[in-house]
Amino acid sequence: MKNKDSKAKHVTPKASSDNGLFSTLILIRLVISSVIFAASLIVQMPDFLSTVLLALSAIVAGYDIIIEAVNAVEARDYFATPLVVLVIAVLSYVIGFGIEGAALVMLYQIGLMMIAYVEDRTKRTAHELLKYQDEEVAEKLKENLKASETCKIELEETMQYCSGRVLKLAMLIALVYAVVIPLVTSFSYTVSIHRALTIILISTPVSVVVSIPLTAYVAMCYSAQEGVIFNKAADMENADRVNVAVFDKNGVFSSGEQHIISTNSDVLDNETFMDFVSHAVYYSEQPFARVIGAEEDQEYKLEVISDFEEIPGYGVKLKIGGADVILASSEYFVSRGVAVPQNDQANGIVYHMTVSERYIGNIVISSDVNTENSALSAEIKACGVNRSILFTEDSNVISQQIAEDLNFNEAYGELNSAGKLQLISDLSEGNKNRILYVYSDSAETHSAALVDMRVGTKSRYADAIVLPDHLANIPFALQVCRRMKEVATVNAVFAFVIKAVLIFLSIVGYCNIWFAIFIDMVAAIATLLASIRVTQNSFINNYRYKIGKN
Repeated sequence: MKNKDSKAKHVTPKASSDNGLFSTLILIRLVISSVIFAASLIVQMPDFLSTVLLALSAIVAGYDIIIEAVNAVEARDYFATPLVVLVIAVLSYVIGFGIEGAALVMLYQIGLMMIAYVEDRTKRTAHELLKYQDEEVAEKLKENLKASETCKIELEETMQYCSGRVLKLAMLIALVYAVVIPLVTSFSYTVSIHRALTIILISTPVSVVVSIPLTAYVAMCYSAQEGVIFNKAADMENADRVNVAVFDKNGVFSSGEQHIISTNSDVLDNETFMDFVSHAVYYSEQPFARVIGAEEDQEYKLEVISDFEEIPGYGVKLKIGGADVILASSEYFVSRGVAVPQNDQANGIVYHMTVSERYIGNIVISSDVNTENSALSAEIKACGVNRSILFTEDSNVISQQIAEDLNFNEAYGELNSAGKLQLISDLSEGNKNRILYVYSDSAETHSAALVDMRVGTKSRYADAIVLPDHLANIPFALQVCRRMKEVATVNAVFAFVIKAVLIFLSIVGYCNIWFAIFIDMVAAIATLLASIRVTQNSFINNYRYKIGKN
């Protein structure tokens, strides 16, 4: 568990344009502070009065920063950025750099205001992406995005943790630098302390972490634009780690429009035959049974049904009025050496019925496989997912045929809802397989998969939903997940490089306090502006995608 005290926290700016009055007040304070600051430099006055005016300009510009610093002390968060800025500003006055101390507070406040403005504008741009989606879906996502935890990802936690360690190390190095440099060079302690304070200031994590939540925010909106809505950015981060994709045929590759094509019986009239068939499937939960139940509306005599048994993927066995009845697919009878008539004209799945081992007839159910998304498995593989697996309730023979038609690596048939969840758990064991599970049925719990994605508009127990008309966009959503991580990482590395350059310049004497905070804030704003790059094509991702397709 990471120690909370080891993180250098960035305080979210309050000068958001969502609150126009507050932004205006800050702007007015900054104008007044600038006038006081300029007067202290231009107007001839005693040094004491000039120092007082500089202190006054800092207080006017950043009294809320002072409040944040006090709150950080009360919370024992001694490495919070507002507290570090305040301490450096005060020490700057002490060692005779009052102008830089005042400029530090003013520039920091200006930076916070600009950061808040850019964040707000970028979020508005991200919201524009949702205009192509259903209004209910868009509003649901916007409401979800208001939660503070929605846009948190592991990368941000890692960067905050690392920044906290770096800040502590920088303080130690700065202390040694301030003490040792005057002993081995001609520099005064004033110069060495000034440079040490600059090093500490540069080491604060503002520009490193500030853009990461916004990058996640944009990514969630961009994915939602194409009908794949994640509950949290952390779920998108998990989706980027997926190496196995499991799809449930029901509701994903099934059209949901099955119907009875024909009934054939040389022994019974059609009404009597269908009466037998309807009673045979009354207790069954298999897809073909639901089709028969939906089309046949009749009075059931449940007292005649006994010894009911599901044959997962094949059919059912039971007794009706004491007689043994089997209603199952051709594969079931063939596997037991029982010959059944072949129906070459059937354009669907044939289920045969025997009563007391006598052949009665058959019923043909239309196939429910929807080939519209037949390219989905191949495109998932092109995104870097090693294995694609199909779950069905059909027989193993039919499942393998469907999997072959849809380009799946593997298929598991004869699975009910409990069997699917158990198999997901088995596949996930040992954390070797990081699974994306795409399903349609309502689940009472989250599966053992890393990411549960449900087809529909309900997200209970699921990490994401994909709208039924947007199934083909799942590979696109995985690309967005990868792009989110890529942009966030590049932004963080960019900020680190800028800080490294500034630290070097401060050591050799070419960077002072106000310049350090100015460049750091510019870097922070640059990373915020770069967060919108999530919506742009990634050369790396496109290259991998094309290679995968080829």
